[in-house]
Amino acid sequence: MKNKLFKITALFWLVITVISCSGLSVATVTVDANTIVNHNYIGNGAQWDPYQLDYGEKHLEISAQDWNKLYNRLDFMKPQFMRVMINTSSLIEKDTLNRMKNFKDLSPILEYCQSRDVKVTFGDWGGSMVNSKENTISKMNLNLAAKYLDFLINDKGFTCIKYYNMINEPNGDWSVTDGNYKLWEKAVTHFFSEIKALNLDKKVSLMGPDIAIWEADKTDWITQSVQNLDEAIGIYDIHTYPSKFTVNSGEYTKIIKAYKDAVTVDKPIVMGEIGFKFVAKEDALLLTENVKRAKAKPYASIEDSQMFVYDYSYGTDMADALFQTVNTGYSGSVVWMLDDAMHAKEAKNKLKVWGFWNILGDEYFGKSEEEVRPWYYAWSLLTKYMPSESKVFKVIVTGDPKIKAIAISKGSKYMFAIVNVANTNKKIKLIGSGIPDLQNSKKFIYAKGKLNKKGDHELLPNKEDLTISFKNPKTISLPAEGLLILTNFDY
Repeated sequence: MKNKLFKITALFWLVITVISCSGLSVATVTVDANTIVNHNYIGNGAQWDPYQLDYGEKHLEISAQDWNKLYNRLDFMKPQFMRVMINTSSLIEKDTLNRMKNFKDLSPILEYCQSRDVKVTFGDWGGSMVNSKENTISKMNLNLAAKYLDFLINDKGFTCIKYYNMINEPNGDWSVTDGNYKLWEKAVTHFFSEIKALNLDKKVSLMGPDIAIWEADKTDWITQSVQNLDEAIGIYDIHTYPSKFTVNSGEYTKIIKAYKDAVTVDKPIVMGEIGFKFVAKEDALLLTENVKRAKAKPYASIEDSQMFVYDYSYGTDMADALFQTVNTGYSGSVVWMLDDAMHAKEAKNKLKVWGFWNILGDEYFGKSEEEVRPWYYAWSLLTKYMPSESKVFKVIVTGDPKIKAIAISKGSKYMFAIVNVANTNKKIKLIGSGIPDLQNSKKFIYAKGKLNKKGDHELLPNKEDLTISFKNPKTISLPAEGLLILTNFDY
């Protein structure tokens, strides 16, 4: 009898072990459509700045063919929210603003956004706007920046510009403000007075404080902005470059929630820049690999490149960060960045490799660099199916911390996105309340070997004509480092 009992017990634990090792445990994703986290999501997009063009060894131009390729790729993505930055000081000659200088490099970007009804945050990196050593602002340069904004909106008709970003990451010692809040506040106050004098304040709101954060220790920039600049600031924002471990572990939510909670007024907060840097000790091996890859790439900046943009995992990691941002109540996210060809570091031909591609690959940097990288597909799905004015529903995931999810709707259209950041396959069950059966739905799977690609940049559904039912939920398989999109949007 004891021997028989032993065999039964051993068999029981064997079955449990097999189930555990096979990854057959099911995570539950619960959508509560009766609880709305955000009533008016602005949208997602990317940083798209005028191209550098002078690469030291060679000066290049963006051809009409390449502009068309950029437009087509962005049309698939359907960005809702873009950030465009310049240095106004480069347009100032003998204390006079040369409005048409470099305009041919900027206008195709704004023309795209204007023609597609994309909301733009335009702005100045901050050079020459303040003098941190003397603790002074340049009223002349700030005045000319306001006049240039007036030229773009009223003379050129770029009403797509909805927000203005004065001075990039002012809390950093790398910024022109050298981390001086009061100096930044003085510059913003003066600039706001100038746009009011030009009657632009009803057309454009300022974005701020635009701080770069890694921990929940800079919220005073938000609280002081709310207290002192709330008339001027129409939208609050931060920049985050978290480590993979910080995001995948869920610690990221705790950090960014502190800044959302600091916005005590009824105004949105967005992620003005987002990308990954391997700063946590847990990601030391990834940092080493990143530097190794950058050194092996002739035109990559070793100091400022994210070499995992060539890997599928970067797409799922960006989805993970976005989902935590969305579920915390943020109203939009702008990824750093669209295209490698925009910016260099260290030398003119050492590019910041962060983009979806390098549009000048064929011309100079290598033919393969012009091809679309995997994470473009992940971000595109999460941009085109999160249109402006979407509602964000509360989502709870139980059973597996490696699974994250979001749920949105606009009118009668819905999108449910679930990401698996584990390196093993997972199973999930999608349940919820307050959602009707959705006919004629599509399923996209973003994972290595799963993309249903067409042509240069398009992604087709893996399955169509589906019915998504919350009354009779089924178990769904999710690939390792994979992203699942279920939607009944028509496009």
